[in-house]
Amino acid sequence: MIRRLSPFVLAAALTLGACSGDDAPTSTATSPDAPVLQPGTPGEPNSSLSGTSAVATPSASHNQADVDFLQDMIVHHAQAVVMGDIVKGRLTDKSVRGIASRISDEQKPEMKGMSTTLRSWGEKVPIEASNPGGSGHGAHADHAGMPGMATRAQLDELRRAKGADVDRLYLDLMVTHHEGALEMCKTLGKKGSDERTGELGDDIHVTQTKQIAQMKDMRRRL
Repeated sequence: MIRRLSPFVLAAALTLGACSGDDAPTSTATSPDAPVLQPGTPGEPNSSLSGTSAVATPSASHNQADVDFLQDMIVHHAQAVVMGDIVKGRLTDKSVRGIASRISDEQKPEMKGMSTTLRSWGEKVPIEASNPGGSGHGAHADHAGMPGMATRAQLDELRRAKGADVDRLYLDLMVTHHEGALEMCKTLGKKGSDERTGELGDDIHVTQTKQIAQMKDMRRRL
């Protein structure tokens, strides 16, 4: 399966790839005369752009909704990483182990990218960006009002679970967690103004919608 990188992860990779000491600089600007294929929105066909309409334009400046989204999503991602750490080595089902690992592998670099963006804006980066567990046992209790966040009691229950109950409880908590992230992405889509942050929100929405369906299928099987 080929997964499209989020704009935050991809931007870092492109920046590193562009830095070669001996190569002569080359222009990457789009020619006004060269046609460019623009992907259509879901359900719509692709279209070909040319001339000035095909040249990228600067994104609008960010607003508070963009800042809130990045700060909150770092905390949200961090709890998903914590839940993955809690169940690591304890899950009994191969498919559940696979998706738990995949969720952590996807969200860690996204947290780094969101942190970099916040710093570039001069905004505060949540402590969870570098320490997903936050203040320790029962971390994230202060964010219980955030959509989809597990409570301290639920995390403790996950720690105590044994056997296949670990798989079932992890799936239940992570489905709810992902559904909360979708709410946050929808709010960003309505209120945010930064193009790259909006693209990240779209990526998260697509990825986690698919994962919710996969986890629900696993839960029914278990």
